Amino acid sequence: MAAKAWFKNRLNDHYLLKSRADAYRSRAAYKLEEIDQKYRLIKPGQKILDLGAAPGSWSQYALRKAKGKARIIAIDLLEISPIEGVTIIQGDIRDPENQKQILELAPKGLDLILSDMAPDTTGVHHADTENSAQLVHLALDMAEKLLKPGGAFVAKVFEGSEYKELLDRTRKLFGFAKSFNPKASLNRSRELFLVAQNFKQKKP
Repeated sequence: MAAKAWFKNRLNDHYLLKSRADAYRSRAAYKLEEIDQKYRLIKPGQKILDLGAAPGSWSQYALRKAKGKARIIAIDLLEISPIEGVTIIQGDIRDPENQKQILELAPKGLDLILSDMAPDTTGVHHADTENSAQLVHLALDMAEKLLKPGGAFVAKVFEGSEYKELLDRTRKLFGFAKSFNPKASLNRSRELFLVAQNFKQKKP
């Protein structure tokens, strides 16, 4: 019965139905929309990196919000079907060759890093939150390498005991950092989003 109830709720999911009407590849687009509406992150002319981008709905939203006037680079281990106006890289962000390609596409740095990366879940709470935190640390590593001063950052994280350390690290790198829980997240989800702005000038 529980499985049937879940399936029925899934079929009646407002954001899922809306994503189909709006031609987004997944309902996750509305999570980014809520974050962007609150913090005004995405603007025309920006250079944006979308980590863990498959199937591509965050890149779709960012491109629409920027009215097609943004350089968007989407990377994922999974294959992403082409999106006109988005440069897609299939591979690992830790690969130096992929980082080199990103730098070639945005030689003066990025304005915004988005990370919807998530680990394969095990069902063991601590293991899942630890693995999620490791991915956010990876995204922050990329921010330190690739963001312009004043740049912004958004990353999905499974909240757990590791979150305080993540938030502390983020606050050292950015002038502003806060957690945000979009209404578009599923009720049973443990995810929240770490939002940061005003990336600090790197010390020589």
